[in-house]
Amino acid sequence: MNRLARLWTELCNRTDYESCSRPRAARFRLDTIHGLLGRLENPHLDVPAVHVAGSKGKGTVSHFLERGLRSAGFKTGLYTSPHLSDWRERILIDGEFASDEHLADAFSAVLDASNNEETFFDLLTAAAILTFKNSACDIMILETGLGGRFDSTNVVKPLASAVTSIELEHVDVLGPDLASIAFEKAGIFKPGATLWCGRNIPESAMKVLLDQAAICDGHLHIPVTGAAAAVGFAHPQPHMRDNFALAAALLATLPRPFGKSAESLHKLAQQPGALDLPGRWERRQLADGRTAILDVAHSANSLASVLKAFRSTYPEQKRGVILALRDDKDPQELADSITERIGPHPIGEQWWTAPAGDHPRSADPARIAACFGASALEGVALPAGPDVLLVTGSTYLVGAVRPQTEAP
Repeated sequence: MNRLARLWTELCNRTDYESCSRPRAARFRLDTIHGLLGRLENPHLDVPAVHVAGSKGKGTVSHFLERGLRSAGFKTGLYTSPHLSDWRERILIDGEFASDEHLADAFSAVLDASNNEETFFDLLTAAAILTFKNSACDIMILETGLGGRFDSTNVVKPLASAVTSIELEHVDVLGPDLASIAFEKAGIFKPGATLWCGRNIPESAMKVLLDQAAICDGHLHIPVTGAAAAVGFAHPQPHMRDNFALAAALLATLPRPFGKSAESLHKLAQQPGALDLPGRWERRQLADGRTAILDVAHSANSLASVLKAFRSTYPEQKRGVILALRDDKDPQELADSITERIGPHPIGEQWWTAPAGDHPRSADPARIAACFGASALEGVALPAGPDVLLVTGSTYLVGAVRPQTEAP
Protein backbone atom coordinates (compact mmCIF):
# COMPACT_ATOMS: atom_id res chain seq x y z
CA MET A 1 0.00 0.00 0.00
CA ASN A 2 1.48 3.36 -1.01
CA ARG A 3 1.66 6.36 1.28
CA LEU A 4 -1.50 8.08 0.00
CA ALA A 5 -3.58 4.87 0.15
CA ARG A 6 -2.40 4.22 3.72
CA LEU A 7 -3.28 7.76 4.83
CA TRP A 8 -6.68 7.63 3.09
CA THR A 9 -7.46 4.38 4.91
CA GLU A 10 -6.47 5.97 8.21
CA LEU A 11 -8.71 8.97 7.54
CA CYS A 12 -11.63 6.72 6.56
CA ASN A 13 -11.44 4.99 9.90
CA ARG A 14 -12.84 8.17 11.44
CA THR A 15 -16.62 8.66 11.69
CA ASP A 16 -18.16 8.98 8.22
CA TYR A 17 -21.58 10.64 8.42
CA GLU A 18 -22.24 9.95 4.75
CA SER A 19 -22.35 6.20 5.41
CA CYS A 20 -23.21 5.97 9.10
CA SER A 21 -26.52 4.28 9.86
CA ARG A 22 -26.97 5.94 13.26
CA PRO A 23 -29.02 9.15 13.72
CA ARG A 24 -27.04 12.17 12.59
CA ALA A 25 -28.73 14.97 14.52
CA ALA A 26 -26.65 16.94 17.01
CA ARG A 27 -23.34 15.65 15.65
CA PHE A 28 -22.49 18.79 13.73
CA ARG A 29 -20.29 21.51 15.20
CA LEU A 30 -17.60 23.86 13.95
CA ASP A 31 -15.31 24.21 16.94
CA THR A 32 -13.48 20.97 16.11
CA ILE A 33 -12.53 21.98 12.57
CA HIS A 34 -11.72 25.53 13.66
CA GLY A 35 -9.34 24.07 16.24
CA LEU A 36 -7.81 21.76 13.66
CA LEU A 37 -7.30 24.54 11.12
CA GLY A 38 -5.83 26.74 13.83
CA ARG A 39 -3.21 24.08 14.57
CA LEU A 40 -2.49 24.03 10.80
CA GLU A 41 -1.94 27.83 10.79
CA ASN A 42 -5.34 28.68 9.28
CA PRO A 43 -4.91 27.73 5.62
CA HIS A 44 -8.63 28.50 5.04
CA LEU A 45 -7.82 32.20 5.31
CA ASP A 46 -5.01 32.09 2.75
CA VAL A 47 -6.98 31.21 -0.41
CA PRO A 48 -9.94 33.31 -1.67
CA ALA A 49 -13.10 31.23 -1.59
CA VAL A 50 -16.58 30.90 -3.04
CA HIS A 51 -19.03 28.90 -0.93
CA VAL A 52 -22.06 27.02 -2.32
CA ALA A 53 -24.96 25.31 -0.49
CA GLY A 54 -28.39 24.10 -1.55
CA SER A 55 -30.78 21.16 -1.60
CA LYS A 56 -30.05 20.52 -5.27
CA GLY A 57 -27.71 22.07 -7.81
CA LYS A 58 -24.88 22.97 -5.46
CA GLY A 59 -22.46 20.52 -7.06
CA THR A 60 -23.40 21.62 -10.58
CA VAL A 61 -23.07 25.32 -9.73
CA SER A 62 -19.71 24.64 -8.07
CA HIS A 63 -18.45 22.87 -11.20
CA PHE A 64 -19.69 25.70 -13.45
CA LEU A 65 -17.96 28.28 -11.25
CA GLU A 66 -14.74 26.32 -11.41
CA ARG A 67 -14.93 25.92 -15.20
CA GLY A 68 -15.42 29.66 -15.66
CA LEU A 69 -12.59 30.62 -13.34
CA ARG A 70 -10.21 28.08 -14.84
CA SER A 71 -11.07 29.14 -18.38
CA ALA A 72 -10.20 32.71 -17.39
CA GLY A 73 -6.71 31.59 -16.45
CA PHE A 74 -6.97 31.18 -12.68
CA LYS A 75 -5.58 28.17 -10.85
CA THR A 76 -8.60 26.60 -9.17
CA GLY A 77 -9.31 24.28 -6.30
CA LEU A 78 -12.68 22.51 -6.24
CA TYR A 79 -14.04 20.59 -3.26
CA THR A 80 -17.25 18.59 -3.76
CA SER A 81 -18.95 15.51 -2.34
CA PRO A 82 -19.76 12.73 -2.61
CA HIS A 83 -17.70 11.20 -5.39
CA LEU A 84 -18.93 8.94 -8.19
CA SER A 85 -16.09 6.51 -8.82
CA ASP A 86 -12.88 7.70 -7.12
CA TRP A 87 -12.58 9.64 -3.87
CA ARG A 88 -9.98 11.91 -5.49
CA GLU A 89 -12.84 13.48 -7.50
CA ARG A 90 -13.60 15.43 -4.34
CA ILE A 91 -10.36 17.46 -4.41
CA LEU A 92 -9.53 18.83 -7.85
CA ILE A 93 -6.81 21.23 -8.95
CA ASP A 94 -7.54 22.87 -12.30
CA GLY A 95 -10.12 20.17 -12.99
CA GLU A 96 -7.71 17.27 -12.37
CA PHE A 97 -6.92 15.08 -9.40
CA ALA A 98 -4.55 16.81 -7.00
CA SER A 99 -1.12 15.24 -7.03
CA ASP A 100 -0.58 12.21 -4.82
CA GLU A 101 2.27 14.04 -3.12
CA HIS A 102 0.21 17.12 -2.23
CA LEU A 103 -2.69 14.98 -1.02
CA ALA A 104 -0.46 12.72 1.07
CA ASP A 105 1.34 15.70 2.60
CA ALA A 106 -1.98 17.32 3.47
CA PHE A 107 -3.46 14.13 4.93
CA SER A 108 -0.33 13.56 6.99
CA ALA A 109 -0.37 17.12 8.35
CA VAL A 110 -4.09 16.97 9.15
CA LEU A 111 -3.89 13.61 10.91
CA ASP A 112 -0.85 14.78 12.90
CA ALA A 113 -2.76 17.91 13.97
CA SER A 114 -5.92 16.00 14.85
CA ASN A 115 -7.03 15.70 18.47
CA ASN A 116 -9.26 12.72 17.54
CA GLU A 117 -12.42 14.77 18.02
CA GLU A 118 -12.90 15.59 14.33
CA THR A 119 -15.17 13.74 11.94
CA PHE A 120 -14.16 12.20 8.64
CA PHE A 121 -15.61 15.23 6.85
CA ASP A 122 -13.76 17.66 9.14
CA LEU A 123 -10.47 15.95 8.32
CA LEU A 124 -11.17 15.70 4.60
CA THR A 125 -12.25 19.35 4.38
CA ALA A 126 -9.13 20.52 6.18
CA ALA A 127 -6.98 18.35 3.91
CA ALA A 128 -8.65 19.78 0.82
CA ILE A 129 -8.11 23.36 1.94
CA LEU A 130 -4.49 22.64 2.85
CA THR A 131 -3.98 20.99 -0.54
CA PHE A 132 -5.35 24.09 -2.29
CA LYS A 133 -3.01 26.33 -0.31
CA ASN A 134 0.05 24.16 -0.91
CA SER A 135 -0.81 23.92 -4.62
CA ALA A 136 -0.83 27.74 -4.85
CA CYS A 137 -4.45 27.95 -6.01
CA ASP A 138 -5.71 31.41 -6.88
CA ILE A 139 -9.21 30.62 -5.67
CA MET A 140 -11.17 27.67 -4.22
CA ILE A 141 -14.81 26.69 -4.62
CA LEU A 142 -16.26 24.76 -1.70
CA GLU A 143 -19.51 22.81 -1.86
CA THR A 144 -21.16 22.12 1.49
CA GLY A 145 -21.63 18.51 2.46
CA LEU A 146 -24.90 18.87 4.42
CA GLY A 147 -26.79 22.01 5.33
CA GLY A 148 -24.45 24.93 5.81
CA ARG A 149 -24.45 26.53 9.24
CA PHE A 150 -22.58 23.67 10.92
CA ASP A 151 -21.07 22.09 7.82
CA SER A 152 -17.31 21.57 7.98
CA THR A 153 -16.82 23.88 4.98
CA ASN A 154 -18.37 26.83 6.84
CA VAL A 155 -15.04 28.11 8.11
CA VAL A 156 -14.07 30.34 5.19
CA LYS A 157 -14.60 34.07 4.75
CA PRO A 158 -15.90 33.86 1.19
CA LEU A 159 -15.91 36.39 -1.61
CA ALA A 160 -19.40 35.12 -2.44
CA SER A 161 -21.92 32.66 -1.02
CA ALA A 162 -24.78 31.03 -2.88
CA VAL A 163 -27.78 28.91 -1.88
CA THR A 164 -28.95 27.17 -5.05
CA SER A 165 -32.31 25.73 -3.96
CA ILE A 166 -34.39 24.77 -0.94
CA GLU A 167 -36.33 21.51 -0.75
CA LEU A 168 -37.54 19.32 2.09
CA GLU A 169 -34.56 17.05 2.83
CA HIS A 170 -32.48 15.69 5.71
CA VAL A 171 -35.20 16.73 8.16
CA ASP A 172 -33.54 14.77 10.97
CA VAL A 173 -30.65 17.24 10.87
CA LEU A 174 -31.87 20.40 9.15
CA GLY A 175 -35.37 20.74 10.58
CA PRO A 176 -38.95 19.76 9.73
CA ASP A 177 -39.90 22.48 7.23
CA LEU A 178 -38.56 24.64 4.41
CA ALA A 179 -38.00 27.65 6.67
CA SER A 180 -35.82 25.62 9.05
CA ILE A 181 -33.83 24.15 6.17
CA ALA A 182 -33.36 27.61 4.63
CA PHE A 183 -32.07 28.92 7.96
CA GLU A 184 -29.43 26.19 8.09
CA LYS A 185 -28.31 26.72 4.50
CA ALA A 186 -28.23 30.51 4.92
CA GLY A 187 -25.63 29.92 7.62
CA ILE A 188 -23.02 30.26 4.87
CA PHE A 189 -23.99 33.93 4.33
CA LYS A 190 -21.22 36.12 5.74
CA PRO A 191 -20.74 39.88 6.09
CA GLY A 192 -18.62 41.21 3.24
CA ALA A 193 -19.55 38.41 0.84
CA THR A 194 -21.74 38.86 -2.22
CA LEU A 195 -24.86 36.82 -1.45
CA TRP A 196 -26.79 34.84 -4.07
CA CYS A 197 -29.65 32.39 -4.28
CA GLY A 198 -31.21 30.41 -7.10
CA ARG A 199 -34.53 31.07 -8.75
CA ASN A 200 -37.81 29.43 -7.70
CA ILE A 201 -37.08 29.33 -3.97
CA PRO A 202 -40.36 28.66 -2.09
CA GLU A 203 -41.81 31.74 -0.40
CA SER A 204 -41.33 30.58 3.19
CA ALA A 205 -37.70 29.72 2.51
CA MET A 206 -37.05 32.93 0.56
CA LYS A 207 -38.21 35.03 3.50
CA VAL A 208 -35.62 33.33 5.69
CA LEU A 209 -32.85 33.82 3.13
CA LEU A 210 -33.72 37.52 2.82
CA ASP A 211 -33.76 37.94 6.60
CA GLN A 212 -30.39 36.22 6.99
CA ALA A 213 -28.87 38.28 4.19
CA ALA A 214 -30.09 41.46 5.92
CA ILE A 215 -28.44 40.35 9.16
CA CYS A 216 -25.19 40.17 7.17
CA ASP A 217 -25.87 43.69 5.84
CA GLY A 218 -25.98 42.16 2.37
CA HIS A 219 -28.32 42.29 -0.60
CA LEU A 220 -29.56 38.90 -1.78
CA HIS A 221 -29.03 38.63 -5.54
CA ILE A 222 -31.16 36.42 -7.81
CA PRO A 223 -30.27 35.63 -11.45
CA VAL A 224 -32.32 37.30 -14.17
CA THR A 225 -34.92 35.14 -15.91
CA GLY A 226 -33.69 33.65 -19.17
CA ALA A 227 -30.05 34.59 -18.63
CA ALA A 228 -28.86 31.10 -19.52
CA ALA A 229 -30.89 30.84 -22.72
CA ALA A 230 -29.59 34.23 -23.83
CA VAL A 231 -26.06 32.88 -24.09
CA GLY A 232 -27.07 29.66 -25.81
CA PHE A 233 -26.48 27.16 -23.01
CA ALA A 234 -28.39 24.22 -24.43
CA HIS A 235 -29.68 21.67 -21.94
CA PRO A 236 -32.92 19.65 -21.85
CA GLN A 237 -33.49 20.40 -18.15
CA PRO A 238 -34.59 23.91 -17.14
CA HIS A 239 -33.00 23.67 -13.70
CA MET A 240 -29.60 23.07 -15.29
CA ARG A 241 -30.04 26.26 -17.29
CA ASP A 242 -30.94 28.01 -14.03
CA ASN A 243 -27.78 26.58 -12.41
CA PHE A 244 -25.72 27.98 -15.25
CA ALA A 245 -27.41 31.38 -14.95
CA LEU A 246 -26.63 31.48 -11.22
CA ALA A 247 -22.98 30.58 -11.74
CA ALA A 248 -22.51 33.12 -14.54
CA ALA A 249 -24.19 35.91 -12.59
CA LEU A 250 -22.20 35.17 -9.44
CA LEU A 251 -18.91 35.20 -11.35
CA ALA A 252 -19.76 38.60 -12.81
CA THR A 253 -19.99 40.10 -9.29
CA LEU A 254 -16.68 38.72 -7.99
CA PRO A 255 -14.05 41.38 -7.27
CA ARG A 256 -11.19 41.98 -9.65
CA PRO A 257 -9.56 40.11 -11.20
CA PHE A 258 -12.01 37.20 -10.86
CA GLY A 259 -15.02 38.95 -12.38
CA LYS A 260 -13.73 38.39 -15.91
CA SER A 261 -14.51 34.69 -15.42
CA ALA A 262 -18.19 35.31 -16.24
CA GLU A 263 -17.29 36.09 -19.84
CA SER A 264 -15.17 32.95 -19.99
CA LEU A 265 -18.07 30.82 -18.75
CA HIS A 266 -20.36 32.32 -21.39
CA LYS A 267 -17.80 31.42 -24.06
CA LEU A 268 -17.59 27.85 -22.77
CA ALA A 269 -21.36 27.58 -23.12
CA GLN A 270 -20.94 28.01 -26.87
CA GLN A 271 -18.59 25.03 -27.14
CA PRO A 272 -20.31 21.63 -27.47
CA GLY A 273 -19.48 19.41 -24.49
CA ALA A 274 -17.41 22.05 -22.67
CA LEU A 275 -19.82 22.14 -19.73
CA ASP A 276 -20.76 18.45 -19.62
CA LEU A 277 -20.53 17.13 -16.07
CA PRO A 278 -20.17 13.55 -14.81
CA GLY A 279 -23.45 12.22 -13.46
CA ARG A 280 -25.51 15.18 -14.65
CA TRP A 281 -27.49 14.14 -17.73
CA GLU A 282 -24.37 12.22 -18.75
CA ARG A 283 -24.70 10.16 -21.94
CA ARG A 284 -22.87 6.83 -21.75
CA GLN A 285 -22.78 3.74 -23.94
CA LEU A 286 -23.37 0.14 -22.90
CA ALA A 287 -21.26 -2.72 -24.22
CA ASP A 288 -24.13 -3.74 -26.54
CA GLY A 289 -24.28 -0.26 -28.03
CA ARG A 290 -27.37 0.97 -26.17
CA THR A 291 -27.48 4.43 -24.60
CA ALA A 292 -27.62 5.12 -20.87
CA ILE A 293 -28.31 8.51 -19.31
CA LEU A 294 -26.76 8.85 -15.86
CA ASP A 295 -28.17 11.53 -13.57
CA VAL A 296 -27.75 11.93 -9.81
CA ALA A 297 -31.19 13.55 -9.35
CA HIS A 298 -32.69 12.46 -6.03
CA SER A 299 -35.35 14.98 -5.01
CA ALA A 300 -38.93 15.16 -6.27
CA ASN A 301 -38.26 18.27 -8.35
CA SER A 302 -35.03 17.03 -9.91
CA LEU A 303 -36.37 13.53 -10.60
CA ALA A 304 -39.46 14.97 -12.25
CA SER A 305 -37.22 17.20 -14.36
CA VAL A 306 -34.91 14.43 -15.51
CA LEU A 307 -37.82 12.08 -16.28
CA LYS A 308 -39.55 14.77 -18.33
CA ALA A 309 -36.32 15.48 -20.24
CA PHE A 310 -35.73 11.75 -20.75
CA ARG A 311 -39.15 11.26 -22.29
CA SER A 312 -38.98 14.32 -24.52
CA THR A 313 -35.44 13.51 -25.71
CA TYR A 314 -36.26 9.87 -26.54
CA PRO A 315 -39.97 9.91 -27.45
CA GLU A 316 -39.89 7.00 -29.92
CA GLN A 317 -37.38 4.66 -28.28
CA LYS A 318 -38.16 1.88 -25.84
CA ARG A 319 -37.25 3.51 -22.53
CA GLY A 320 -36.23 2.00 -19.22
CA VAL A 321 -35.61 3.59 -15.82
CA ILE A 322 -33.39 2.22 -13.03
CA LEU A 323 -33.98 3.93 -9.69
CA ALA A 324 -32.26 3.72 -6.30
CA LEU A 325 -32.87 5.76 -3.15
CA ARG A 326 -31.39 6.23 0.29
CA ASP A 327 -33.31 4.82 3.24
CA ASP A 328 -34.04 8.30 4.64
CA LYS A 329 -36.52 8.99 1.83
CA ASP A 330 -40.20 8.06 1.80
CA PRO A 331 -40.57 6.26 -1.55
CA GLN A 332 -44.37 6.50 -1.66
CA GLU A 333 -44.32 10.22 -0.95
CA LEU A 334 -41.66 10.68 -3.60
CA ALA A 335 -43.59 8.62 -6.15
CA ASP A 336 -46.77 10.60 -5.47
CA SER A 337 -44.91 13.91 -5.76
CA ILE A 338 -43.41 12.96 -9.12
CA THR A 339 -46.76 11.77 -10.45
CA GLU A 340 -48.35 15.04 -9.33
CA ARG A 341 -45.72 16.99 -11.27
CA ILE A 342 -45.49 15.04 -14.53
CA GLY A 343 -48.15 12.34 -14.46
CA PRO A 344 -47.87 8.52 -14.28
CA HIS A 345 -45.41 6.37 -16.22
CA PRO A 346 -46.22 6.24 -19.90
CA ILE A 347 -47.37 2.84 -21.13
CA GLY A 348 -44.39 0.80 -22.29
CA GLU A 349 -41.78 2.56 -20.15
CA GLN A 350 -40.15 -0.15 -18.01
CA TRP A 351 -38.97 0.53 -14.47
CA TRP A 352 -36.55 -1.27 -12.18
CA THR A 353 -35.28 -0.49 -8.71
CA ALA A 354 -31.79 -1.34 -7.49
CA PRO A 355 -29.53 -0.97 -4.46
CA ALA A 356 -27.70 2.35 -4.21
CA GLY A 357 -24.38 0.71 -5.03
CA ASP A 358 -22.84 -0.71 -1.87
CA HIS A 359 -23.98 2.18 0.33
CA PRO A 360 -25.08 0.95 3.79
CA ARG A 361 -28.02 3.35 3.78
CA SER A 362 -29.45 2.08 0.51
CA ALA A 363 -33.21 1.65 0.57
CA ASP A 364 -34.67 -1.81 -0.04
CA PRO A 365 -35.29 -2.11 -3.82
CA ALA A 366 -38.45 -4.19 -3.19
CA ARG A 367 -39.93 -1.44 -1.01
CA ILE A 368 -39.21 1.20 -3.67
CA ALA A 369 -40.53 -1.05 -6.44
CA ALA A 370 -43.92 -1.38 -4.75
CA CYS A 371 -44.32 2.41 -4.78
CA PHE A 372 -43.12 3.03 -8.33
CA GLY A 373 -44.68 0.09 -10.16
CA ALA A 374 -41.22 -1.32 -10.82
CA SER A 375 -39.41 -4.64 -10.73
CA ALA A 376 -36.76 -5.00 -8.03
CA LEU A 377 -33.20 -5.99 -8.97
CA GLU A 378 -31.10 -7.91 -6.48
CA GLY A 379 -27.99 -5.98 -7.44
CA VAL A 380 -26.76 -3.20 -9.68
CA ALA A 381 -27.48 -4.27 -13.25
CA LEU A 382 -28.41 -2.90 -16.67
CA PRO A 383 -31.45 -4.93 -17.81
CA ALA A 384 -31.94 -5.98 -21.41
CA GLY A 385 -34.91 -4.73 -23.41
CA PRO A 386 -35.03 -0.93 -23.54
CA ASP A 387 -33.17 0.98 -26.26
CA VAL A 388 -32.18 3.66 -23.76
CA LEU A 389 -31.87 3.54 -19.97
CA LEU A 390 -32.07 6.30 -17.38
CA VAL A 391 -30.07 5.56 -14.22
CA THR A 392 -31.04 7.95 -11.43
CA GLY A 393 -32.11 8.54 -7.83
CA SER A 394 -28.74 8.06 -6.15
CA THR A 395 -25.18 9.28 -6.61
CA TYR A 396 -24.02 5.89 -5.41
CA LEU A 397 -26.07 4.01 -8.00
CA VAL A 398 -24.69 6.25 -10.76
CA GLY A 399 -21.18 5.68 -9.40
CA ALA A 400 -21.69 1.91 -9.44
CA VAL A 401 -23.10 1.87 -12.98
CA ARG A 402 -20.64 4.28 -14.54
CA PRO A 403 -17.72 1.78 -14.75
CA GLN A 404 -20.06 -0.60 -16.64
CA THR A 405 -20.43 2.00 -19.40
CA GLU A 406 -18.14 4.13 -21.52
CA ALA A 407 -18.17 7.52 -23.18
CA PRO A 408 -19.95 7.38 -26.58
